[in-house]
Amino acid sequence: MEELKAVEGLKTEVRIHINRQKYVSPNPTTGKHLYELGHIQPHQELFREVGGDHEDQPVPNNDHVIHLNEDEHFYSERVYEVIVNARKKEVTTHYLTFDEVVKLADEPPPAPTTVYTITYRKGPHENPEGDLLQGQKVRVKNGMVFNVKRTDKS
Repeated sequence: MEELKAVEGLKTEVRIHINRQKYVSPNPTTGKHLYELGHIQPHQELFREVGGDHEDQPVPNNDHVIHLNEDEHFYSERVYEVIVNARKKEVTTHYLTFDEVVKLADEPPPAPTTVYTITYRKGPHENPEGDLLQGQKVRVKNGMVFNVKRTDKS
């Protein structure tokens, strides 16, 4: 809070958006204030939208000073559009597990003789492409493509 007091004389108010809702916030502010303002639940993380093909920035829930821009957007639950077996799907988690991708593919629950193979591409920089194996998860981004193949061992 000390850092915020140091810039107290520079404070103005700006309009921002948190989870598609408009708010007026002091500028500068803190992550803690943004979490309170947007009613972000303790188990959720707040993100600051970044333009282009860059990863959005996590906002720490603490007293560090954050300088805001007018009409800036923040979110705690982002909707990602991914493509699974050539069909568009929307997900609100930052990661997808093997089982979640199988479910998104509208595949039936695996029988003892069923094996699924999942490949993905157009992912974020930490996992741009690869194979998703049982028990693993991958970080998602808009436009990420998953291919799910079912085979029977019989």
